[in-house]
Amino acid sequence: MIELDRLRRMGLFALVVRHGSFSAASRAQDLATSVLSSAVSQLEEELGVRLLHRTTRSLSLTEAGQLFHEKCVEMLAAAEMAQELVADGSHAISGRLRISAASDVAHKIVLPALMPLARQHPKLLLDIQVDDHIVDMATQSIDLSIRSGWMRDSSLVARKLADLHEVLVASPDYLQRYGMPDSPETLRKHRIVGFKRFSEPTTLVFKNDTGQSVRVAMAPGAMTDNVYMLHELTVQGLGIARMPSYLTQDAVNSGALVRLLTDWRLPGAGIYAVTLKRTLQPPKVTAAIDALSAYLQVL
Repeated sequence: MIELDRLRRMGLFALVVRHGSFSAASRAQDLATSVLSSAVSQLEEELGVRLLHRTTRSLSLTEAGQLFHEKCVEMLAAAEMAQELVADGSHAISGRLRISAASDVAHKIVLPALMPLARQHPKLLLDIQVDDHIVDMATQSIDLSIRSGWMRDSSLVARKLADLHEVLVASPDYLQRYGMPDSPETLRKHRIVGFKRFSEPTTLVFKNDTGQSVRVAMAPGAMTDNVYMLHELTVQGLGIARMPSYLTQDAVNSGALVRLLTDWRLPGAGIYAVTLKRTLQPPKVTAAIDALSAYLQVL
């Protein structure tokens, strides 16, 4: 049986990684830096491997440290779940729920979907991390990540919540200057606002109802890696853009943007709820996924 003191050292190691440094973990946990450093050093001695690369400015996990850290995070998550299950009953929706989402998804989907849940369960604390880049869920102790598309990762579990419909839009000013495209082929004479998080920011692939597929490469009018900047550059008339329909609806309704080539479809992705692999998800995570799924069905 593993020593209880070693379990404590494993927990402290995971907290050091979560906070990114010994000093930050020291402040967050109100423990001396020397206590944390000693705990990690003792773990490394007991295991016979180095867990962290230490420099004067940063920490990073070694390969062995990465594997060990995943299990330490699972241990902490299990302890937190046990505490939550007995605190207010086995089905209580309470405790801190750490969620990661890109800026557009956080504002347009996560916040409106989960606000009713938070109001209904005042002991549930929403901790929403807005990040346009994929986060390391284990290192940052994220309970739930909402993503568009899917990254293959054997340590994660993804549940598809809804299809992500994409549309092609441009501003009236742009269309007045460059003309209205009437087919995918005519887009070759147009400019695109390229979204750099796509694998091919300036290329579009279309299909119509007959199954015909057309691939079009366009000249860039502007480039960005932020979806809200993509929206604004398009409204300002710097080019045509491919965006999720939920992000364009208000601008289309107001006349600030115009949908193009509505007889053709862009290859939509999906919205996924991503969690770490666990035998049992905490009630707060399950409730959040259900709330998000229900919201997306009527979005």
